[in-house]
Amino acid sequence: MSIPQIDDKEITRELWQSRLPVRFILSDEDTTKVNRSESPEPLYLMLSRHIYFPCIVEKISRYYSNYFKGNLNDPTNNINLNNLWFEYESIPLKWHYPIGVLYDLYTSSLSTSSSHLPWQIIVHLSKFPESELIRFPDIECIESHYMTTLKEADALKHKGQIIGDMQKRDHKQLWNSLLQDKYEGFWNINMKLMAYTENLKYFRYIPFRIYILDKPFIQKLFSPYDVEHSKWLTLFDLLQYSLDHEVKCEKSSNEKKITNNNVDDYRVIIHGVEPPLNTPVQWLSECFSHPDNFLHICLVENHTRR
Repeated sequence: MSIPQIDDKEITRELWQSRLPVRFILSDEDTTKVNRSESPEPLYLMLSRHIYFPCIVEKISRYYSNYFKGNLNDPTNNINLNNLWFEYESIPLKWHYPIGVLYDLYTSSLSTSSSHLPWQIIVHLSKFPESELIRFPDIECIESHYMTTLKEADALKHKGQIIGDMQKRDHKQLWNSLLQDKYEGFWNINMKLMAYTENLKYFRYIPFRIYILDKPFIQKLFSPYDVEHSKWLTLFDLLQYSLDHEVKCEKSSNEKKITNNNVDDYRVIIHGVEPPLNTPVQWLSECFSHPDNFLHICLVENHTRR
């Protein structure tokens, strides 16, 4: 029996449409400030894996403002939107990582439950962890962060040629389509960023970031094609090269804890999926990259508490 072929566009659409059910709960210390007899009910939202937490902060603040006098922007309440932050399993969540990346990394590494959904996040309105987080920016700053990352990806793939030739309205369409959940509007422009340049049939370098619990993300220069041996390189090749290089850097800087560079000791998660390690990394970059055009790869050690 023949196996039906899946079109690449079907894959990108499925990834675009993937959602995470999230349960937001007000922290105990902030619940005591509520000017009502009952505690706030949890807030349930279905969130796109691609977006960033600051994109939904206004929605969350409006919900909890109903439980306080005035609203969260009223200084007489001693609560300020600038102090809002999120926590999972006692870990403050970084706003500049896509929501799906945070979920894949932390629920797979820290959760003791076999079921991680809905994802339960604690909302804090005070005691901002200054040493661990940057405060939520306004929407314009998030857009700027997104465009900076997108330009970095294009610099790796095409020396910045494609995004540099785009008009400002194209940049705006990419961001607005992401924000408004418009797949066609996004990919009508993003297809240009997936093109090849300089007569190549692949990207110069793959934009990727590897995340391991309790470590800064890993990012190296990696070409998807081995010209010397005329072969396509795989996800395994990318991981092994990156981890080996990271270990060398750590040893040279006398790091106390050296990264495990045995790829087989990790679960490899991209968009909540564990792709085969023999998958060509060029194809992954074209089909599994986030809207910022980076492959965000979570590595979870097999012995990590789950």
